[in-house]
Amino acid sequence: MLTLYTAIGSLRFVNNGTGNSVPTVINGHREHRLSEHELLLWSCLAFQILQIHELESVYQARLQGKSMSEGMGFSHYLNRLILRGLVAKGCGVSGVDSLYGLLGKLHIIPVRNSFRVRLFTCIRLLAKGKITCRECGRYLKKARNTPIENMVLELAKKVSLTTAELVTCVDRGRLPQKNEDVMSQLYEGSEESYETLADQAQLCHTQYPILQAVGNLYLNKQILFQSF
Repeated sequence: MLTLYTAIGSLRFVNNGTGNSVPTVINGHREHRLSEHELLLWSCLAFQILQIHELESVYQARLQGKSMSEGMGFSHYLNRLILRGLVAKGCGVSGVDSLYGLLGKLHIIPVRNSFRVRLFTCIRLLAKGKITCRECGRYLKKARNTPIENMVLELAKKVSLTTAELVTCVDRGRLPQKNEDVMSQLYEGSEESYETLADQAQLCHTQYPILQAVGNLYLNKQILFQSF
């Protein structure tokens, strides 16, 4: 059994009323303030999809780099983030099954100003000495998307979709133009929801490129995930 993890939500710096900005994760229009260890672990998964041993390795390395104590331990903070809905996990017998289990129920949110994200990432890498000034151009350049990735991105800009809904849209040849179209085109009864759709949908090889496109857009920092 393979289990994958990723972060949910977006990081913002919110004024706490005393003139100080507090790092806060926004998910589903709710603000979540995290402890220092929780924020460090969440940031390890931001725009990343990792297995448990990969995540723990990155987390421990960052702890040492910041000279932070172990605190309550890796598993404690990971379980808290999962319970708070800020980290998602998906299991399956294969990589594709695990990826679908991870992303199926998550809403796809386009990153509006991806250049700022690329610039911020570039500055962080420069500050840590991981890249040189000559390499900045490569990191600032926008990723060249495939036609499928462009289709996914444009559709996600028009309507709010989960990965399962997106896969179903493409499978049925239906491309909704507004949020109201999603219910009428994808659901047959009022008792159905994106969660039941994700549980019932069965992936086939023709749908793999869509799932891969969603994963690539996320890793390239062009979309993020939220849960509602």
